[in-house]
Amino acid sequence: METRRHASRRTARGFTLIELLAAMAILSLLIGLALTMVSKARATGNQNACALQLRDIAGVMQMYVDSRLEGRWPKQRGVRFLLTMVKDDYIRGDDLKKFACPGTNDDTRRTDGDPIGSGISDWNDIDPDCISYAGRDGEKFGIRKDRLSEEVIASDDNWYQGEGRPNHGGITNFVYADGHIGSVQTSKYKGELPEKQEWIPVGPDSPDENLKKLAVD
Repeated sequence: METRRHASRRTARGFTLIELLAAMAILSLLIGLALTMVSKARATGNQNACALQLRDIAGVMQMYVDSRLEGRWPKQRGVRFLLTMVKDDYIRGDDLKKFACPGTNDDTRRTDGDPIGSGISDWNDIDPDCISYAGRDGEKFGIRKDRLSEEVIASDDNWYQGEGRPNHGGITNFVYADGHIGSVQTSKYKGELPEKQEWIPVGPDSPDENLKKLAVD
């Protein structure tokens, strides 16, 4: 009888300190795992949204090349290769947002109070940091009509204000002239990049052949 009364009193006291600490540790672990999953899901969503934007840009550029340039691709390099469509008023308004990758804080406006596209609308004063993508170097590398599925025309630039940064995680998206998307993991070139560098350079110094014919600015 006495044993039962002691057990009853212990139960009434509730959790011991050790049990409470253990529960808190498990809860913290679960929260950490949940936050990691949310972060990964957000990164994947941004990467996919970026790929869709690049595909849209390529699709509009194909129509632009056919309707305005009689089948000839722009001879400009880098951002101007892509922004010839803006110069000719082929892309305007809210569609200019397509040039800002959702995985970055980039904005096509120079400042928050400016209208959308203010940083890329003046052909003589384009701010490369107002666009998230690198464009083809049309000056050096022309595009053959019979090889559109092999010619990369744009990619994540992985660059901002003179410094390297990945647009989203360790993955760089790029798009071919026919509109299909490719991507490359930074880890693929781990031995060819400086230690702890989490982004792949774009341009002639890139370790990736698909990105060598592009330019950031």
